[in-house]
Amino acid sequence: MFWKKKAPPLGKGITVQHGVVANALTTEALISVLIRKNVCTREEIMDEIRRISEANRAQPARKD
Repeated sequence: MFWKKKAPPLGKGITVQHGVVANALTTEALISVLIRKNVCTREEIMDEIRRISEANRAQPARKD
């Protein structure tokens, strides 16, 4: 081969748990800003989450 496979940089990765926490905090921050600026209510957000969740449950599982 003309090139060698590079090893991943050490200390730069995150765990799945850190990724989940970061995602949850980001979502919480976005929701807080939308509510504080009176763009929508917490109830509207919860209704939309329920709607999306139900729509995803109604779809058959993908088989890749």
